[in-house]
Amino acid sequence: MELRQLRHYVVLAEELHFRRAAARLHISQPPLSKQIAALEQELGVRLLERSRRRVTLTVAGEAFLRDVRAVLAELDVAVSTARALAAGSAGVLRVGFVGSALLSIVPAAVQAFSQERPDVEVELSERSTVDALRLLRTGTIDVALVRPPMEPDAALHSELVLRERTIAAVPAGHPLARLRRIPLARLASEPLVLFPRSQAPGFHDLLIGELAATGNTPRVAQYAPEMTTIAGLVATGIGVSPVPASVAHLGLAGVAYRPLTGAPDTELIAVTRAHEDAPLTRAFIAAARRAGRGQ
Repeated sequence: MELRQLRHYVVLAEELHFRRAAARLHISQPPLSKQIAALEQELGVRLLERSRRRVTLTVAGEAFLRDVRAVLAELDVAVSTARALAAGSAGVLRVGFVGSALLSIVPAAVQAFSQERPDVEVELSERSTVDALRLLRTGTIDVALVRPPMEPDAALHSELVLRERTIAAVPAGHPLARLRRIPLARLASEPLVLFPRSQAPGFHDLLIGELAATGNTPRVAQYAPEMTTIAGLVATGIGVSPVPASVAHLGLAGVAYRPLTGAPDTELIAVTRAHEDAPLTRAFIAAARRAGRGQ
């Protein structure tokens, strides 16, 4: 039994006339008659009553018509869904991101992506760099927005989507807040508020290494998992912190932000599984890059 036979049967059942049905199908009448006869023979059921004047459906033919229409409708939906998924215009995209990315490109990237692909569901989850990469490897998420550097991994592919200045967050009443620019060495001599190394080992080691290179031994007074918490602890006077420039968007009372001379830029990368070329992830990363350029 072929799909073509089923589609031709539906047309014939609607027309109840072989010549008109054949014209509608853009075929000649004899091939249509042969297909319907072959279909009836395969089913072992007479679907049509034929006479020189008219064609009618048998009881079995009417029931078969209802079921065939339902099957063909489901098939059409399946085909449309498959094509939409292949084109990246439907489906689900699962994005894991570090919390600080929510202060920079995540809102703009998601909004732009959703406007371009309104039928795609975007699932967002805030994760540490380590957790996001682990979930990416296991297939739980499709793309991770994390802080580099990261350990080399042939199973993953990364590309830069945002580079921003690293600035100093200091208590508003701190002597460093009176400076227009804060040298990295001055910040390194103060007690620090920093995220735990377990969250993003590469980025943590990069910051500690740059601070230590000033000749000071970095002293972490308090660890905090999120940038909002780090800024809040800075406001209490516990310590100072090097943070991405986008953290200043928090506008938290009691915190002053100043340019930090000598500090490395803070980067955000989009990481996907290597050798996967999914349209949805490509489109989202493109939206993230555009959002990054707008910073």
